[in-house]
Amino acid sequence: KSSYTRTLPSLVPQTSRRGFQSFFFQVPCLAQCGNSFGTSEHPSFVFAACPVDSVPGFFNCLQNCKPSGSIRAICPSCPDFWVRYGEHCYYFSLKKTDWDSSLEFCLAEGSQLLMLTGKQEMSLLQPFLKDDFYWIGLKNNSGWRWEDGSALNFSMVLSNSVVQKCGTFSKNGLLASGCEVLLQWVCKKVRH
Repeated sequence: KSSYTRTLPSLVPQTSRRGFQSFFFQVPCLAQCGNSFGTSEHPSFVFAACPVDSVPGFFNCLQNCKPSGSIRAICPSCPDFWVRYGEHCYYFSLKKTDWDSSLEFCLAEGSQLLMLTGKQEMSLLQPFLKDDFYWIGLKNNSGWRWEDGSALNFSMVLSNSVVQKCGTFSKNGLLASGCEVLLQWVCKKVRH
């Protein structure tokens, strides 16, 4: 076991004098390299207790910290491998699956596929998305609606086909896709 201890960061928005919004890391909890088990979804190095200076550094921390075992954050408010922001925990998958299977995974974890509350939450999460597309809890059944039945009211969904009925989230915003396409996903739940 490694004895290297480091705080595990979370993103906090900050607006500059010119009105540009950027993010800096805050340290809500402690983590120790080599003190956990990982999961079948995440290899043991994900969310390592490594020095990070940026969002890419957060996800590529294996380069900075190479523990012999696996890693576990000691955070009472969110489960292992979930990211905390405010009153919620977010899970960014590494695997790819269809929309229905993504929904089943989130429900089994006591969460839901991500339902964005507005442009602020959308902007907060986009730096975590890299260049990938992620399933979210949005479907087009006579209009774009979230899984709880509420209508999407703050953004447009880009689509180039009427058969694209499931919503995805990327750095470029909300996009439609065929529900059978294999993509990563984001779950969201209230932290406890």
